[in-house]
Amino acid sequence: MMLDEPPSKAILARRSVRNYSPEDIPPDLLQLLNEACSSSTNAPFGETASFQVIEKPFKRGEPVKLGNYGLQGNPRYFFVGSITPSPTALMGYGYLMEHLVLRATELGLGTCWMGYFNEEYFPEVTGDGLTPAIVVVGRTEKPRLGEKIVRSAIKADKRKDWSHFFFEGTFDRPLSRSNAGEYEQPLEMLRLAPSSGNTQPLRVVRGQDNVFHLHMRIVKKKYHALGMHLVDTGIAMAHLELAAREVGLGGEWRMVDPDLALPSETEYRVSWFPK
Repeated sequence: MMLDEPPSKAILARRSVRNYSPEDIPPDLLQLLNEACSSSTNAPFGETASFQVIEKPFKRGEPVKLGNYGLQGNPRYFFVGSITPSPTALMGYGYLMEHLVLRATELGLGTCWMGYFNEEYFPEVTGDGLTPAIVVVGRTEKPRLGEKIVRSAIKADKRKDWSHFFFEGTFDRPLSRSNAGEYEQPLEMLRLAPSSGNTQPLRVVRGQDNVFHLHMRIVKKKYHALGMHLVDTGIAMAHLELAAREVGLGGEWRMVDPDLALPSETEYRVSWFPK
């Protein structure tokens, strides 16, 4: 799926929204969202996915406990998807869904990822596919006190600095922005990727020839057990790839474990190979 504007613009504008307007999403925007769903079908490692925009008739002002992110104000529209099961499916799901999130962002809509969503509200989630998360989407309203408290509690607007995320060759050598070269912006866009509970589990090691090896630190065992950190990895993959292509850097995802000495509770996940 292609974005109309530079991906970095949508990445910088995106934020998790928990208070929505009860107004309709205009038909022209709904059509564009559905077109984006139709084109977001093929994950990097071959899984097939399907996404749709669904509307739920929640009453105006009714607080709805959709999942683990607290109450949502006037949730009405949702991205809901399904992906064929495989060892890399959850990463593929996060990768594809984040494309939809960024498309909604550039169309002026708010979004919020929802892991552990309450399935009783979503009978559409059926069949043999995997649906690890959904996304609320809609027109936004001014944040209320509850949303401000949640954002403050998880430090939603905070990101760890480069030394926590990026490394040169081994995990003993942090990679500075000044030494990132042409990948400075793509890596910065990865750093800004949303994650479950804002846990920021990605750790990236640059190998030879600008191959970037993405590792996942198990920040919360509950998130890891339910696959949320894998979804987080897919979201980060989307940010890195989109931002790399924006500055003219092509590449592809491969599973090639560099067999590095790893910090505790850290696992290899996937690598970006330039071409």
